[in-house]
Amino acid sequence: MSMTDVPSYFADLTGMNETTAQLILSVVVICIVLFPYLILAKDKPSPLIAVILIFLAEAITLGLGWSPFWIMIMIMALTASVLALLGAKAVTGGG
Repeated sequence: MSMTDVPSYFADLTGMNETTAQLILSVVVICIVLFPYLILAKDKPSPLIAVILIFLAEAITLGLGWSPFWIMIMIMALTASVLALLGAKAVTGGG
């Protein structure tokens, strides 16, 4: 069994389709990468570091073949829209 076959085995084990298994396993990998940082930086976590870790975890799952490419594009689009809203609030004074 190779690492690229894990989503199909997980899908067979749980009775769901393979895309759902890929998404669940991708979220698990993102949580495994992100939670230690959030626990260690519980006083004031930096959103930039969290975004970098999410992109890193998504790149890992994309490289393993566990995550479809459109998920990475969707995460980037959502991140860009959030950063644009934060930038607009910073420029306009938060009104």
